[in-house]
Amino acid sequence: MKTFLALVAAAGLWGGCGGANGPAVSLVSVQFQDATVLETTAVFTLRLSNESPSAMQFNGEAHRIYLNGLDVGTGLSDQTVTVPRLGTVTHAVTVHLSNLALATRLKAIIESKGFDYRIRSTFYGQSWFNRMQSESAGKLDLKDFTPSLETTNAPAAVPRRPPSELQ
Repeated sequence: MKTFLALVAAAGLWGGCGGANGPAVSLVSVQFQDATVLETTAVFTLRLSNESPSAMQFNGEAHRIYLNGLDVGTGLSDQTVTVPRLGTVTHAVTVHLSNLALATRLKAIIESKGFDYRIRSTFYGQSWFNRMQSESAGKLDLKDFTPSLETTNAPAAVPRRPPSELQ
């Protein structure tokens, strides 16, 4: 009987640790704050989307950030966040990026004019065993961010007159 109860308890714990599907995570914006030789701190604004008919509440979350398949940083939050049923919420998370990891990919990102990103998220609920996971991915094309005269708010260049015309 003790063995049976131990197996039932172990199965319950093992099943609870696997993690159910959490909210969908999408990247809304990135604001860089501090940079040192080894690390850059940024605030990622994430959109959490709940397609479930029940609200989701989390007491903490962890987000692993990957660029072109390389783990470049982690964002952690101990804030309580509630995602309403069939709704979304934006949430700011401080992320610490490894400049050494980024440096190994920077040349490839510049040359390809874009990069793939992936965010692997774990959300923690009320108990230790109540966790949900989700993963999202996308591609950012840097060509879309190349400024041109039509898309910038910079003042128009004033033509310079040759020195001979200035007299």
